[in-house]
Amino acid sequence: MVDKTKLFCNFVNQKIMSAMKQVLTDIFSKRLKQARVMKGFSLETLAKSINNLVSRQAINKYEQGKMLPDSKVLIALSSTLGVNADFFFRPFSIEVGQLDFRKKAKFPESKAKILKERVQEELERYIEAEQLCNIENKFSLVRKEVSSIDDAIKFAMEIRGELGLGTDGISNVIEVLEDNGIKIIEIEESEEFDGLCGYANNVIPVIVLNSSLTAEQKRFTALHELSHLLMILPPEKTSKEKEALCNAFAGEMLIPHSVLINRIGEKRHDISLSELTDIQAQFGVSIDSMMFMLHQYGVITDNRYKTFNIKKNVTENFKNEVNKSRIPEERSRRFFRMVYRALANEIISISKASSLLNLPVNQINLRLQLV
Repeated sequence: MVDKTKLFCNFVNQKIMSAMKQVLTDIFSKRLKQARVMKGFSLETLAKSINNLVSRQAINKYEQGKMLPDSKVLIALSSTLGVNADFFFRPFSIEVGQLDFRKKAKFPESKAKILKERVQEELERYIEAEQLCNIENKFSLVRKEVSSIDDAIKFAMEIRGELGLGTDGISNVIEVLEDNGIKIIEIEESEEFDGLCGYANNVIPVIVLNSSLTAEQKRFTALHELSHLLMILPPEKTSKEKEALCNAFAGEMLIPHSVLINRIGEKRHDISLSELTDIQAQFGVSIDSMMFMLHQYGVITDNRYKTFNIKKNVTENFKNEVNKSRIPEERSRRFFRMVYRALANEIISISKASSLLNLPVNQINLRLQLV
């Protein structure tokens, strides 16, 4: 007599195994495409890069979720695309939503697509590290409608007050933003890209910065992107007008106009570079930004501001002095701290830390140095 219970259990187990395999196949297909796009490879390029172990058509089937590779191909894909093998089977925990790019016009759409995939992957690891450390860092800064330069300046002072900054310089812009629930992702990119912002899962604020920027540029860009997250701008404004409002907000966040005018004076014709470099070192704001603000506030005339820009463009030594960074470099370190915290507390293994930080195990061991 047939054991119906046993047959039923076998049937259920087969269904579970089949469902699990399909889940893994679906995850693998999306992860493979993500890794390929991040690398900037076409299907054809990837097939050639793994010495044609499989064809372009086979890789296409992997990405469509129609089949899984064998272990030999998996190792080759991992090595070629620069990711750990377990990356391909890591479930997706977040979805990066709309991201607003602050980039120059010549930044191609193909690179923007690669950048978004890189942001998605890095942000997933960031949030996983938070979850492992059981850290909840909520974003609570208010949003507000802004329609004029005066509105932007006033709003910046309100945010300064909310952050407890008063009129002092901000010692580390990135740390302040991360302490207030904003995820900062740094990615090395070409000079055509400055930064972008958006929300993951529609609620998690994200700011992405080009790690190649100078400290002053990075601080300004971070606060410019913060303004995009917080300011509700009139839809009828042009992109240029909206950027002007965001620049006014960022400038005021770096150095309140009352402080700048107090240091420079209400009306000036000539200003020494030494005056500006002293303020630059204290407030971490570039000379270009200060001159723009002084022009905006009417401290210097249109002609004086025009003369400054002409001199900068035609005199190489002067341009180098104006562009010179005079403050310590700022970097997002919170993610690294969380990973090493989880490692030190034995919440994760060395190999897991390696996967999260995308660093070799020997480097993880070298940097751990428990005290």
